[in-house]
Amino acid sequence: MPELTHGSAAAGERADQSVSARFTRLMNASTSRWGVLTDPPLVALASGVFLLLFLGALGRDAGPEVARALGVLVFAPISVALVVSVALRGARRAVVAWLARQPFPVENLNAVLNGLGEALEVTFVGAAPEAAELNVELDKVHPDAFVTGGVEDARTLDIRIGVVDSKRNPAATNHQRYARVRELVERVLVPLAERYPIQVVRVK
Repeated sequence: MPELTHGSAAAGERADQSVSARFTRLMNASTSRWGVLTDPPLVALASGVFLLLFLGALGRDAGPEVARALGVLVFAPISVALVVSVALRGARRAVVAWLARQPFPVENLNAVLNGLGEALEVTFVGAAPEAAELNVELDKVHPDAFVTGGVEDARTLDIRIGVVDSKRNPAATNHQRYARVRELVERVLVPLAERYPIQVVRVK
């Protein structure tokens, strides 16, 4: 039992040191599907639309009730963004806890939380599995996730995360990438590690 406690403490410390000591708004937002509601351009756009409607209502003398309702809606996107931002303040703690639960280190998750990262570099303790075997499992997560290559020592494989950035709504794809990485780790790599022990997984 003491060894398990020590191991858990070591895993927690390792996980805590592997991510930024303080998360930015973007990093917090990437951990939740609701994080997009804190995206400044989206908040500004929504508020701008309601402001135009409010000014239009005043110009057309639509009545005090309509003008009052639209006036309130002008500030609604900002209020929602503030509420979601407060709710996501514990995102770092949740990320560290998730990292600590994995049976191998997952490094450079900061990249994913900042909307970056195209692949997972998986280094095995011994020989890596065949790409075709691994691709069968990856396809169950998403068809766009697959093995893209390896290195000469046959111990490392690169896995494409498979999330394409959206020019219209990059905040949404940031969360999609984070969620995809978690799925690939939990549904594919953790079970795989029981047969092919993994030394480390790194976002690249």
